[in-house]
Amino acid sequence: MNWIRKKVKKFGESLKKYTKRRPSKNEQENADWITCPSCKKLQYKNDLGGSTHFICSCNYHFDYPAKLRLRNLIFDNGSYENIPCPPADPDPLNFKINGVPYISKRKKYEKITGQDSAFACGFGEINGLSAVVVCSEWRFGGSAMSPKESEHFISCAVKALEIKADIFVSILQSGGMAVTGGVPSLIGGMVKTQIAFSELKAAGILTIGIGCSKLSGGTYVMWNNHDILCIESPTSHNILFSGKKVTSNLNLQTPLPENFGVGSSLEALVDIIFSSRLEIKNGITKIARVLLKKPEKKSIANNPLDINENVENQINSETSKSQSA
Repeated sequence: MNWIRKKVKKFGESLKKYTKRRPSKNEQENADWITCPSCKKLQYKNDLGGSTHFICSCNYHFDYPAKLRLRNLIFDNGSYENIPCPPADPDPLNFKINGVPYISKRKKYEKITGQDSAFACGFGEINGLSAVVVCSEWRFGGSAMSPKESEHFISCAVKALEIKADIFVSILQSGGMAVTGGVPSLIGGMVKTQIAFSELKAAGILTIGIGCSKLSGGTYVMWNNHDILCIESPTSHNILFSGKKVTSNLNLQTPLPENFGVGSSLEALVDIIFSSRLEIKNGITKIARVLLKKPEKKSIANNPLDINENVENQINSETSKSQSA
């Protein structure tokens, strides 16, 4: 039987010469080129920054680093005050993933993003309206909400109440509540945030939720608590409570449509589907002024300083700023 094993092993080694090895996760992240999942166009990563704002020519929206989004696309002249994350234990269960402590993974995410939370948060003005904005950072562990992220979100709601903000905006992209946090994650992400929304509505602060690609689980539920529901673009995908496989198992008789969870298919469930993330700033302020009965003002351009700046330099700059703060 040993000679059979040797033959099979030899055949497998020879087969490797003719098969294409799939790049590792680290190789994909560090590569200079990226393939658009929609049109399959191969693109230089640095070309996605600047004036394209991580949007492919086919209108596929790549993930946008949270701090760059706030600076380049949301706040007037890219100016805002950061809302720091309050002290909170992100790992109350001392959770381990394949023997690796979850807390060590968070330290890796902190180094990559320059943040100590999966949210980038700030307050300032959006087209003249006072606003508090919470923005998910997908690179921070898929922006899963641990108890620490929940406390960060709540501190933003408190800030909105303190400054009597006109609008409270959440730009959400997340796999849901962090399973590593167990029940504390659910209590913080579902119960406490619901109380925060109630307080914001009682104070007359308009809440606007913007769903981006890969929004599911408890964060999807949290998104639905906003007064105004928006979707970043028609091509946004995987905006659903549970995955396609789970949902199809619950409903075996009716097959799921091909566009299940795609932005363009959710028109009946939301208020606005933007054609592009470039429309978000003007879109949310227009509807806010109507609902808040505030006079229309001239739109203020996005931050002009970063339009032609190399995207890698932008990300490194934001990370170094956070680490030195």
